[in-house]
Amino acid sequence: MKIRFRFDRGEELKYIGHLDVMRLFERAFKRAEIPVTHSQGFNPRPHIVFAQPMALGLSSEGEFADVELDEDYEPYDFIERLNSALPAGVRVTDAKKVKNGKNIMAIVEAARYRIDFGLVPEKNIDGVISEVLNRDRIIVLKKTKSGEKEFDIRPLIYELTGGRNGGDSYFFNVLLAAGQENNVRPELFITGVETCTNSDIEIMRMHRIMLYGRAGDRWLPLDDGKFL
Repeated sequence: MKIRFRFDRGEELKYIGHLDVMRLFERAFKRAEIPVTHSQGFNPRPHIVFAQPMALGLSSEGEFADVELDEDYEPYDFIERLNSALPAGVRVTDAKKVKNGKNIMAIVEAARYRIDFGLVPEKNIDGVISEVLNRDRIIVLKKTKSGEKEFDIRPLIYELTGGRNGGDSYFFNVLLAAGQENNVRPELFITGVETCTNSDIEIMRMHRIMLYGRAGDRWLPLDDGKFL
């Protein structure tokens, strides 16, 4: 059977890499004695697939992974057993059985982030947002395997709102392209905002709220029934 589970990654673990997160869950499944199926061959690997790797420095409340099990588990039992074996800073918050055979990584098309930041005093948050949304193009340099290339992120900024936290602290709530075809990391988005608005932005916190797939004209969480 296959289970899709959602998990949080707290401030305690925001500086560990994707490979470390994978190993963390592999060890947790063993400690919880939840039997995960493995690939065949000389070096068998557990069948655990994460929806989207997270960059260093981000916390999250909307991460997803699929795991294939040798035994049938009810979601509530799966959550309880796995959480008992996970360290502080990561918690499974939901789990659902999956019948859809599509790879979870192929479903991801967008990610929502909250970015807390400081802004130079002469800039107005509403003006910055309007300037970004009114731009036809926002060109940034993106690192690729063949070097740095110019990249237009404007078509990949799907939604943008924001406001003031208090004092000199502000926030963006932004929906960005994510997944295998197009992927805009939040720090690249901030670089684009700085470039097109001539702003000086100091990032204080980046938090991923949710990963989405697309169903028609709607963005739906990866554990929506449309994707299960």
